Amino acid sequence: MKSVASWPSVDWMRALLIQFFATTLYSMTAEVIHQVEEALDEDEKEMLLFLCRDIAADVTPLNVRDLLDILRERGMLSVMHLAELLYRVRRFDLLKRILKIDRMTMEAHLLRHPHLISDYRVLMTEIGEDLDKTDMSSLLFLMRDYMGRSKIAKDKSFLDLVMELEKLNLVAPDQLDLLEKCLKNIHRIDLKTKIQKYKQSAQGAGTSYISALQASLPNLSLKDPSHNLRDSFRGELSFES
Repeated sequence: MKSVASWPSVDWMRALLIQFFATTLYSMTAEVIHQVEEALDEDEKEMLLFLCRDIAADVTPLNVRDLLDILRERGMLSVMHLAELLYRVRRFDLLKRILKIDRMTMEAHLLRHPHLISDYRVLMTEIGEDLDKTDMSSLLFLMRDYMGRSKIAKDKSFLDLVMELEKLNLVAPDQLDLLEKCLKNIHRIDLKTKIQKYKQSAQGAGTSYISALQASLPNLSLKDPSHNLRDSFRGELSFES
């Protein structure tokens, strides 16, 4: 007796849906950009602009609409890219209502595909969301030793602070010791730990890359590299002949 084929799994169907959005609906329309820009509040717009600083470093957009339009013109704003941005600013309602993508589908996509936004930018926005007014007041006070009193505004947000520190080369994706130290001083050990986990993850990714690179190179001895290279070259010639 022949067995009846089972229906595709939920994950498989979700993958097909993701592929449909990523290809069939690749072109982003001005109407969709307008709907997204209108629905975001000021804090969410600030966060979105911060998240995109690396991918649009050569432009200074006046607002979210300008930024998204520039990315669209450059072919850098697919439906899934915009979906990632909405996911990062935690507007799951807009993800569902405007783009017709649920949160689980987006999370499955992020697990399987390269991200538009760097882990560093995501980390900074997550830290900013977890800081209350008292934390920010203490953090800004501590930064006076590094930035000077004149550059510290009382109403400055955490993302504003990070951008100022980036300009002074005090904070970068691979330079977070100062921020880690200040978070420890304001007793936010949870956020300090989050930075440490990011560092470990970044270091692990770098080690994996180096290992893969070493595996792809000839097994050369350090004693006489020229001799090994000659032997390798002669072997290739004899093989080809």
